[in-house]
Amino acid sequence: MNSMNWKTPFKWLLLSSTLLLAQLSLAMSKPPTPAPVDVAEKVRITYTADTNPANIAPIRLLEGVEIWPAENQTNLSHYRVYWGDVAKNKLGLGLAPVLAEIPANNSGEKLVYEFPAKFKMEIGAIYVLVCSVNKDANGTKEYCPSENNLEKVTDPLLTIAGTLNSLKGTLRSEQHLPGVEVMATCGDLVCNGIETRNNCPADCSDYKLASFNYQTLCHDIEEVIHPTSVEQIQQIIARANREKKRVKMTSGRGYNTTSGSATTIVCNDGIVLVMDQFNQQQQALGMSLETFEGTEVVNVAAGASLHEVGEWLFERDKGLGYVHLGWRDVSVAGALGTSAHGSSPKNPNVLSQQVVSIDLIDASGALNTYSRGTTGKTDPDLWKSLTTHLGYLGVLTRVRLEVSDATNTQVKVTFHEEDELFGKKTVLEDIQECDYGQYNWFPSLNQYLRTCGKTTQLAAEPGANNELLFPYVDFDQLSASDTMQIFQIGAAKPSAQTHERMAFMRRSGWHLTPILTKTIDGRKRYTSNATGPTHRITSSHLIDTVDRETFQMDWEVAVPQQHVQAAMEYVREFNNGLNSKNREIPVPLIGIFVRFSKVGDQALMAYTGAGNGFENGSTAIHIEMPIFVPVDLNAQQFAEYMGPYEEVMRKLITDFGARGHWGKNMYAEQYGNQDWMFTLQRDLGVYGDHLERFNKQVGKLDPNGLFANKFGKAIGIEYPNFEYPQEW
Repeated sequence: MNSMNWKTPFKWLLLSSTLLLAQLSLAMSKPPTPAPVDVAEKVRITYTADTNPANIAPIRLLEGVEIWPAENQTNLSHYRVYWGDVAKNKLGLGLAPVLAEIPANNSGEKLVYEFPAKFKMEIGAIYVLVCSVNKDANGTKEYCPSENNLEKVTDPLLTIAGTLNSLKGTLRSEQHLPGVEVMATCGDLVCNGIETRNNCPADCSDYKLASFNYQTLCHDIEEVIHPTSVEQIQQIIARANREKKRVKMTSGRGYNTTSGSATTIVCNDGIVLVMDQFNQQQQALGMSLETFEGTEVVNVAAGASLHEVGEWLFERDKGLGYVHLGWRDVSVAGALGTSAHGSSPKNPNVLSQQVVSIDLIDASGALNTYSRGTTGKTDPDLWKSLTTHLGYLGVLTRVRLEVSDATNTQVKVTFHEEDELFGKKTVLEDIQECDYGQYNWFPSLNQYLRTCGKTTQLAAEPGANNELLFPYVDFDQLSASDTMQIFQIGAAKPSAQTHERMAFMRRSGWHLTPILTKTIDGRKRYTSNATGPTHRITSSHLIDTVDRETFQMDWEVAVPQQHVQAAMEYVREFNNGLNSKNREIPVPLIGIFVRFSKVGDQALMAYTGAGNGFENGSTAIHIEMPIFVPVDLNAQQFAEYMGPYEEVMRKLITDFGARGHWGKNMYAEQYGNQDWMFTLQRDLGVYGDHLERFNKQVGKLDPNGLFANKFGKAIGIEYPNFEYPQEW
């Protein structure tokens, strides 16, 4: 037997043991991987909802996650994303797969991660959970205490159903309250049931023109004409001069008897020209791309809707940027007339800022072209008056707007606690990253929706659209008539708290079916994350409630940048009970709109225009409260309901330098003084010397007051050769 045969395995065993001991000794000499000490400050997700939001267990697709980094990033190299269970632990007893591992950064900037397409939510998942991780050469340590580092992805379906049932119960028990029975049919534009001229003027009174919300009813108009050519307008003005009749222009809204503006700016006692047919549908009024005074422009008829212009330009790889309004059916001339706006904290978003030329028929019937490059230099005040004309300089027929290359915008909608706007970051700091940004704020719930869009090179997703103003509504659960009666109950008896409950339903509805849509596998899906053409993804049609009008109005003011945070803090306290009525003031229709505009020096009367507290280039904030307007209340009952809204608007103007939107801020005339906001800001001089300078231009183009009306008197328009009737 060879003596080496049995010794060789023993030598190898001894060598292996020696190596193993050496490795263990080396490992023991290395310091262990230290664990992170903090987790993400905040986590927000975006997702796509089920095709059928009525499903008991909606199936969602996870679109993306946004992570606000941990305040203390010691020993933190990555973040891991997991599904979380009802106890806020990793789903499946810690066996949940890692959905994403995202490197941390040291800049403190928010981390953004997009999931692969059609990334389905796991059955049983209640939360998206983000854990802190430290990975180094010695191993991996994870810290996951489930504090602020998660977001719930499911909805309180039982609470939603319970709230709906309680609203139905209140509807049955409070039919005796003022106006509830009337509201069963009021708004269908037929004088029926127990309706009268007094309790339902929208259905039972005689008027020639109404605002889109049927709060402004123009009773004194003699003629309503829908012109289709320049020559026709000139003939009408010539006749009006002969017959000593006044003329007013309004944009219309695509319907025969309604206007996009909701103030008496659209009314008069003579002839009203509704420009809803003065658009590209007429062969002589088509759109065209041109180079004018060295600028690429689109030349459009005054009655074209801004959305139609956006669609036409998009087909030609052009666009207007972020000037598209939240409501897409407004005409070009109408948007200019009241300095209407989109929402952007850093980009031009007021249409007046994009105007290059205007064709205008003045009071003599003459058609003239005015331009930025010519009139703006030779007579700058005239140019700055035309770009927010208020309808007092003549009849606009065509407009040239500066265009740029078409863009896509990725928009994300996330859900937040109100405190986030009043803590480490101010309102403007919170939104400054967004090219397009706005909030829908529910102070009675202490929550808000944050909508943030960024210009992107990503391709548009099929069917990407914005439906903020056209939300999903299940009329099988609550009819339009039921809804209006529930709102009426809340107005007649605020203590019934129907408005608070409706605010909860609106916010919950947007979580079930978010405000954006896109097409997935041939089906329309509601989503909080979509990329689309800028004009489509930032603007929405207004809901049509099937032959039933919604009686609502918008209180809206613009606040200069230096007062933004203080004004928002005041509104927060006010809506949560610090008001003359000592009660919560819910805003249930759509929340408080908070939007943003870059202040510009292009217009004297733009309500976000530079001057008198609004610094050129700064960011103004729009605070808008869309509210329900009741019917058939007496003066005391109406004041009990509406008084707080007037209180907050008055305070914003007198103490925070705010200005009121020219096309809003009016309710039905049977309830009293419609013009108070505009007379207040006239008396306070909120436009400085701009009103006086504007009046000089009015005197040049319309010295005899052909385009005068009662609203003009309220806001301070004066004429050299015309005195307002005493009854105005």
